[in-house]
Parts: sequence; C-alpha cells; structure tokens
Amino acid sequence: MGWFVAYTKPRAEFKAQDFYSKTGIVSYVPAFSEERQWSDRQKKVKRPAISGYVFIKLDKLTYNLINSNPFTRNIVKSEGVAVEIEDKEIDVLKNALERGLVKKTDFSCGDMVDIQNGPFKNNRGVVELIENNAIVLLLNKVKVKLSLAKSRLSLVG
Repeated sequence: MGWFVAYTKPRAEFKAQDFYSKTGIVSYVPAFSEERQWSDRQKKVKRPAISGYVFIKLDKLTYNLINSNPFTRNIVKSEGVAVEIEDKEIDVLKNALERGLVKKTDFSCGDMVDIQNGPFKNNRGVVELIENNAIVLLLNKVKVKLSLAKSRLSLVG
C-alpha cells in the first residue's frame, strides 16, 4: 500500500480530501493554521501547505477512482509513471507540520529568516546587521538591504 499524489483544481484541496474520505479512501492534505486580518475581524484559517495536491493511500492505483473525484485533475507522474510515496516520507511531512514554525525574538548575524509581514512578506533573508532599534536583512531574491524596526517586524528563524 502506497501513497499517490493527485493534482487538484484551484483551492479545492480540502474538498478533494473530503470526497475521498466519504468514499472510504485514506487521503491527506498537509495544512497549517494562519491568522488572517480583514477590515472588520481577525480569524484563524486552515491553509494547505502544498497548494494544488492531495495525497491518496491506495493498494493499487486506479485511474477511474481518481477521475471520479470532481475536485482532482490527474495523478502526478514522473517520466510517464505515477509517483508513489513511502509511508515514512508522509510521516516526516506530518511531523514537520505538527511542530510548526518557532518564532524567535533574538537574532544574530548570519541567521536565515522568513519575513512574515510587510511588502517583502514570504521572502527569505539573512540577518546582516543588528542595531539598537532595527535589523538589516540581505534579501536573497532581491539582493537589497532592508532595515525594519523590531517593533513592527515579524520574522521566523
């Protein structure tokens, strides 16, 4: 029995998982919770960690079963062969998502950080300089030094 991966329609990962669970098939969508801010409220939202995919546990791959789900498109293939994932790899993914991201408040030069808010949200950077009220980051993609006030900064190390 192995895990197979199927492409889903846009923003239909959880719907595809629900469809499989209603038919008695074990499926998994790696997900995490995130706080989202709207103009009138703040809410925790469950989001897929890997967008566009659902993992399905099957004895034997049956394309009719995959195609019966209205929220999936096709099975993921590599060189014409369906990709099969071992149980231990799925367990590693589940464990990594359960532990989550640890937020740090004290950084040192050379630390790799993820920017959680602001105009450079979802970018990674290296801490280059720490001043009294600012941290200077060197962004990998943009190659620009960015100085942000610690009070407004939300970084994950």
